[in-house]
Amino acid sequence: MASFRRGSLKRYVRFNAVRRGLLGGSRFWTGVFAAGYIGRWMSRVGKRGDMPVITSDELRPGEGFVIRHLPAGEK
Repeated sequence: MASFRRGSLKRYVRFNAVRRGLLGGSRFWTGVFAAGYIGRWMSRVGKRGDMPVITSDELRPGEGFVIRHLPAGEK
């Protein structure tokens, strides 16, 4: 039984999807590539957590602002 390092199976599938699907023309491997790409995109888009803080204030001449990060739980 072959021992797989962490991520080696994923790398093998991705490599074959590109080589056999996109470059070789295999419909099956093209589908595997598309499913992997869509899955990666969905995990990035669907991340849960705090949304970034967006603010827009005009500064007058001579004014400035400070950006700081407080550890979780402090306000």
